[in-house]
Amino acid sequence: MPFSAERAAFEQAHVHWAASDLEGFLAFLTEDILYTVNVDGLAVPYASSALGKEDVRQRLQLLLDTFTVDIFKPLLIVTEADHYRSVVAASYTHKTTGEVLSVRVRFRVWFKGDLIHQMNEHHDAAYVEAFQRFVFHMQNARQGE
Repeated sequence: MPFSAERAAFEQAHVHWAASDLEGFLAFLTEDILYTVNVDGLAVPYASSALGKEDVRQRLQLLLDTFTVDIFKPLLIVTEADHYRSVVAASYTHKTTGEVLSVRVRFRVWFKGDLIHQMNEHHDAAYVEAFQRFVFHMQNARQGE
């Protein structure tokens, strides 16, 4: 796939995720996608790494079950020699507590054919993990009311 078509596909993947369109997003991934995240997946299950489209589907469905996607806005999309990268401003509302997680996320993707074969998602891991501990304690406190 020519670079311009790959970039357009990467841009459209952002659009689908911003609309909480999981199946539309997954349509841009290979069946054997390697999706890595720099967050402790045991501490934050909705932010864990995944191997294969079905594993990615389960992980991202958990994220959509946990949060409402309020903002997912690319601030920058860059074409590199062999991959693409983006910086995204994202805001998610935790469905149970109403707490808002606002982050900047960095992505790097590599294509195989016309689909994304590898995606790296990079967060401020300490912040995301602290947010998860916070909402966990809030949920437990509400259950005790």
